[in-house]
Amino acid sequence: MHTHVRLLCAVHYVVFFFLKRWEMSTRPLSLVSLILVLTAVGGSVWAAQGSGQAIPEASVAILAPVGIAAVVAAERRRRKLADLHSGVGIAYYTIKRLADLTLAVILLTISFPLFLLLAVAVRLDSRGPILFKRRVVGKHGGNFNMYKFRSMVEGAEDILWNNERLREEYRIAAKLKSDPRITRLGRFLRKTSLDELPQLLNVVLGNMTFVGPRPIANDEIELYGPDFERFKTVTPGITGLWQTCGRSETSYEKRVQMDMLYIDQRSILLDVWIMLSTIPAVLLKRGAM
Repeated sequence: MHTHVRLLCAVHYVVFFFLKRWEMSTRPLSLVSLILVLTAVGGSVWAAQGSGQAIPEASVAILAPVGIAAVVAAERRRRKLADLHSGVGIAYYTIKRLADLTLAVILLTISFPLFLLLAVAVRLDSRGPILFKRRVVGKHGGNFNMYKFRSMVEGAEDILWNNERLREEYRIAAKLKSDPRITRLGRFLRKTSLDELPQLLNVVLGNMTFVGPRPIANDEIELYGPDFERFKTVTPGITGLWQTCGRSETSYEKRVQMDMLYIDQRSILLDVWIMLSTIPAVLLKRGAM
């Protein structure tokens, strides 16, 4: 086999390896490379028969990168079109982030007096910090602190893990129907969802969005099962589909199903619909604990 044929085959396998690393489809590459190899081999046979000149090495060196570049460009375009088709292209992420920042800053400014009032009320109601920082799982599986006004007594985690009945109930449903750890003010905050007001800070920081699957703790990953891999592909949100359909009255299995449905169907229009549906759900206290 001539030098230029060996060169082309080597280029084929090197780029094949890197495209595998990039998780790009290698079928178009294989097809183009096969055509180039057959062309080079045909040229060699033609030259051996004295019918003309074989394809020079310089031509092969040019043809191979051009063909490979065309395949890479086509694959990138295919991925971009697939993203746009599913409603999660660059435009979606850009609009969503700008809307999150704008709305979060406006709401933080308007609610600042209420924020201070609730902070004082939490401090006077019971011992402990004003804000509760819950360690949850976000996009790409990373952990971050989700902020809430504290609605439980100090040492709530110890009370849970030292009580076998409560611990078992929490293990099954990741919530307690009658939680003895909640304070008097905490019940009001949870009924009105005002305990989640500090999550506007999470939105500004970028580790949460207004609409998305609800953040989960590390001990809930098992409940998600294989769907956790899809959960990690999006930014968790303050509200979502299951919050508009019963909130705490929704079973955990149904909650996971609705989160997956949102991930598959997400779009700007769906986000707007969920935001508008959340308002009556909160005002009417549907499913609030």
